[in-house]
Amino acid sequence: MAVPLSAKVNPMNLDDVIAEMYDSICFEEGQRPDWSRQTAIFAPGARLVRVTDEGIFEFDLESYRSNLEAMIDSGAMTSFWEAEIWRETRQFGEVAHVLSAYEARSSRNSEVRNRGVNSIQLFRRGDHWSISAMLWRREGREVRIERSAGVSPAADGRLAQR
Repeated sequence: MAVPLSAKVNPMNLDDVIAEMYDSICFEEGQRPDWSRQTAIFAPGARLVRVTDEGIFEFDLESYRSNLEAMIDSGAMTSFWEAEIWRETRQFGEVAHVLSAYEARSSRNSEVRNRGVNSIQLFRRGDHWSISAMLWRREGREVRIERSAGVSPAADGRLAQR
């Protein structure tokens, strides 16, 4: 059974699906991510891979949730906010690849903790875009994000062409 998207998300709009991906992982202190929102945008069997200086960590959606919930339960992560800083999109019919740079903070108004790039593969089936895979690389000792000539966030949080 399909999980409904939040009312503000148009599943036919790639920008809305990417914005929902970011929004669904954000939470304030005393709250948790809204996992039902992720279920609505990730395809069954989606693969997630975190790459850091410490290693490569592979997940399916359930093991990713368990990993993040363990960090929340231990107190290592009490809140989290992530926002897109630029994006490059390539679309070929019902297939899309989005390279999306982000900055992560403990909360919306706190200092930037880290930055990185998400590599997101999506497909459109009927009237709905779904994320089939997502890999992300945080900045590290030898890996830094460069500014892109693509698009950047607008003041309202949506993306605007530069």
